[in-house]
Amino acid sequence: MPHTISIMTYNIRGALYDDGQNSWPFRAPLNLRMLHKHAPDLIGFQEVHQENLAIFDGDPGYAQYRGTPYNDHAPFQYTTIAWNSRCLHALDSGGFWLSETPEVHSRSWDTSCIRSATWVKLAWQEAGLTFLHLNTHLDHISELARVEGTKLILQFLGNVGLPLVVTGDFNCPPDSAAYLLFKEHGFEDAYHLAGNHGTCWTYHGYQGAAFVPHTRNFDRIDWILLRDWPADLQTESCKTIVDAEPPLYTSDHYPVMAILSL
Repeated sequence: MPHTISIMTYNIRGALYDDGQNSWPFRAPLNLRMLHKHAPDLIGFQEVHQENLAIFDGDPGYAQYRGTPYNDHAPFQYTTIAWNSRCLHALDSGGFWLSETPEVHSRSWDTSCIRSATWVKLAWQEAGLTFLHLNTHLDHISELARVEGTKLILQFLGNVGLPLVVTGDFNCPPDSAAYLLFKEHGFEDAYHLAGNHGTCWTYHGYQGAAFVPHTRNFDRIDWILLRDWPADLQTESCKTIVDAEPPLYTSDHYPVMAILSL
């Protein structure tokens, strides 16, 4: 029997924004229902405020590492990683800022705000495998910041020596310079590994299917990337999760979830 693991990347949209009918207190129950329905084993969140994490209160099935704070001023956001503690066990964790001084809370490369990356080393007990998951949120304005932040992430991952999962809101499409850098360094896109082709919006601005892209080549900006996994790893599926109760949506992004088997 194959061992399976489900991995989600999800910009949950911070809890402290005034989003009208889609403000966090109204979205929180829908998020909880969505997570219980799809039950991802591993989640890379972006834009997390501490208040978002209350959806895990009273649920002993998930452990979490809040991660490295980003944005210029408090209340900070986090690239939090959460995992199913019944099948995954954390061995180590950490993070860094996407800047020329990654060890301190700082900004570089014309970024619109301070950005970060968070990582957790996990033991997948059932499969007898240890891997590292890195989660990030690249800048939405500066391509230079996205490219240089990607280079910094790749430099860090080059020394890991384990199977790798990278998730994030990358704020750029699959033909972008940052995406191509990941490809050049051996990363494969779960979306393509699962046999998907063509465009697939993941940002929708609380409009769902009614969303009209503001650029001609609008495409996925939320990715699940893989490298250095055993040769028998199969990507069974990679789908956007479009659960909604219009006009209520889980977030202004759709979650993306891949199911892997080994």
